[in-house]
Amino acid sequence: MKWAAHLAVTIDLLEPDGRDGASWLGGGVAAAVVGHLRSQAAQVAECPTNFILVDDPSTGETTCIYFLMLKSSWDVANSTCGMFGAILAKLKGDFHQSVIEKIYENQELINEAFWLGGSDEKKEGSWYWLDGEEIPLGTPHWYPCNDQPNHGTDQNYLALYTPNFYFHSLEKEAEICAICQRSP
Repeated sequence: MKWAAHLAVTIDLLEPDGRDGASWLGGGVAAAVVGHLRSQAAQVAECPTNFILVDDPSTGETTCIYFLMLKSSWDVANSTCGMFGAILAKLKGDFHQSVIEKIYENQELINEAFWLGGSDEKKEGSWYWLDGEEIPLGTPHWYPCNDQPNHGTDQNYLALYTPNFYFHSLEKEAEICAICQRSP
């Protein structure tokens, strides 16, 4: 959708003498294209209050995230995100790095750990996001220095852990912050 906004602005800038952009493009089909691009550009993604818009370079899309600073267990964090019409975050591909950048932009977040929407509770050693998609093990997402995920059946829930914000496995009752995610 970003390309549509850029193209609509470009058309507006190129309109000679304030004429409708479609008229100098030849009218007809061009008018329909320009109208569609303008409507796409008008649909600027917005997030609910307290959520921030984050780009996902892996998909070219944007998503809304909320840093839930209420320290709680995984179950409470998951339910709380649900009350906001969100889920615990799913940090795949380059979106993981985009979220880390947002954390480093805010000093209050740097020393916190955050629940994410993943678990291996159903089958030990097989990690899945809440939507059922498999979470690959190893780098670049999992902390490489202490064989994460670790501790077997004692730690079955996914967290983004300070100081480097790699994935870590934690026990369900640990009380940490959370990252909620939803569409704009």
